[in-house]
Amino acid sequence: MLPEPVNCPICSAAAERIRAALRGYRYTCPRCGTFCISNSALGCQQDIPPSARDDVRRLRSYGHTPQIEVARDGVRIVPVRG
Repeated sequence: MLPEPVNCPICSAAAERIRAALRGYRYTCPRCGTFCISNSALGCQQDIPPSARDDVRRLRSYGHTPQIEVARDGVRIVPVRG
C-alpha cells in the first residue's frame, strides 16, 4: 500500500498516511513523528488536545507507537508496543 499525502491531524504539517489495521491510519509527520489514529478520532480532530504533539513524542521516546482514539471521556493518546 502506497503512502497518501495529507496534512497531519495534530499540527497540520504536510505528512503521509497509510491505512492501518482495522479502523484507522498510520501517519508519518516530520514534526510529530509516526503515530496511529482511529477513524473516529479523525472525525473529532477539534477535540485532540493541544498537548498531543508532546504526548506522541514522549510515547515514541519510550519505544511505543502512539494511538489516538476516542474514549468515553474524549480523545486520548495511548501507547501501543511497536
